[in-house]
Amino acid sequence: MLKNSFLLAAGCVLLLMSCRSSAKKNHQSPSSKTASIVVRKVKGKLIYNNPLLKEYNSFLMKLDTEKIENSSKAAQKFTELFKGKDQNLCDSAYFIFNNFYGRLTSGFDNYRFKDTTVKYDSLLTDSNRKYLSKLSGNLAYYAQKLKDNGLRVYMSEGDTCIGQDLDFFAKWFYDDISPTMKEYLIQLNKDDKEGYAEDAGLTISPYQLADRTVWWEKFASKHPNCIVSDNSENNWKDYLGTILQGMDNSPVIDYDEIHNGQKSLNDYYKLAYGYIQASYPNTETNKLVSPYFKLLLQKDSNKADKLLKEYKKDGKI
Repeated sequence: MLKNSFLLAAGCVLLLMSCRSSAKKNHQSPSSKTASIVVRKVKGKLIYNNPLLKEYNSFLMKLDTEKIENSSKAAQKFTELFKGKDQNLCDSAYFIFNNFYGRLTSGFDNYRFKDTTVKYDSLLTDSNRKYLSKLSGNLAYYAQKLKDNGLRVYMSEGDTCIGQDLDFFAKWFYDDISPTMKEYLIQLNKDDKEGYAEDAGLTISPYQLADRTVWWEKFASKHPNCIVSDNSENNWKDYLGTILQGMDNSPVIDYDEIHNGQKSLNDYYKLAYGYIQASYPNTETNKLVSPYFKLLLQKDSNKADKLLKEYKKDGKI
């Protein structure tokens, strides 16, 4: 769950910052850069120029972020105020909800340390949100309460964490937000369910990583002025950065200590690079990957490192 990106135009996180998500990045708040959102910043504070948005924000600010049922209350208030309204206005209202949703996720994750009545490790789910243990009556009730409020329990590096279940958005927001925002959220949910990395190592296939990278490139290019354009471009750059630089426990270059430290391109990335060249030849992603791939195949690590430094300097990764 998600360096990067849509992470925080206004400070919301999908999963607790102290926990690592199995997905690439935390769910981010949409950017407020476009004119479609009726929000502006004054001295670091968000100001809502529409009275309905102002009312909604005031309502959410009064809700206790350690009570999980307030997630549904916030979503119900969204429906009450914005059902049938202009889609740009609904996108802006979703922006407000999402900030609250991040605070609630973090707040409830903190609260669970004080709650000794629930065995949270019994509520662990897999990537398909299926429970790993058979639940008793009380646990089943509590599990349903979590699900109804868009939360789930997952394990990361030996510890349980509270995360967001993005199916929650489908229930409460898909019918009212813009098609572009809906497309964005559907992809976020898909990425989240597939996972991304754990313990600084990739858990998805090279083809999934390549497909995601190009998907975010194309989405950002197709919607340059939408409310989530900055977030989408950042997602692309983050995935691209991973493809080119790897992760601590999923390195691009393997070091063969048996053969005097000989270096070689890891098969994972060789597959990813070749797949991008074959499947997405006309993309900006391929334009950046191909020369790097060529240098690695030539075992010219100095030029390859120099090229990555140029990409970073130019803000491409």
